[in-house]
Amino acid sequence: MKNIDCPCDNKVKNTPLKYEECCQQLHLGKEVALHPEQLMRSRYSAYFFALGQYIHDTQHQDFRGNTTPEEFTQSAKATRWCRLEVISSSQQSASGLVEFKASFIDKDKLHTLHEVSNFIFENGYWLYTDGQFQPKTSQKINRNQPCPCGSGLKAKRCCL
Repeated sequence: MKNIDCPCDNKVKNTPLKYEECCQQLHLGKEVALHPEQLMRSRYSAYFFALGQYIHDTQHQDFRGNTTPEEFTQSAKATRWCRLEVISSSQQSASGLVEFKASFIDKDKLHTLHEVSNFIFENGYWLYTDGQFQPKTSQKINRNQPCPCGSGLKAKRCCL
């Protein structure tokens, strides 16, 4: 996965970071998230790449129930993620909030999940706990409009 823009859409001076210099370092365990937003972005990228073990390991054990890494992987593979928008993030010592919208394509519709996520800092790691979902939206994608993933291609030549 060399030289691809990171799916989390993190930017420095309006230039997208490459996956290898962004979330990949966290996915490989070479770095740990320094704040809740960084963890949330890395989790989105993990869903994008269907990295169930990372998704599992970065969710607090008291909130993931009996969900296995394989179940996280299967869920992620079943969804075609295409865009992340971070609306706001904040942290206070050992807790944090991140509000975001994550979009995915199912058939010919763009669906957007809007969530305010909760994070805690425990044993040197930020962990996702849970979130409050806002109303989900969906809209039909016209085959000839620009693809919602932001590739610059028409939807019919990209994600549809």
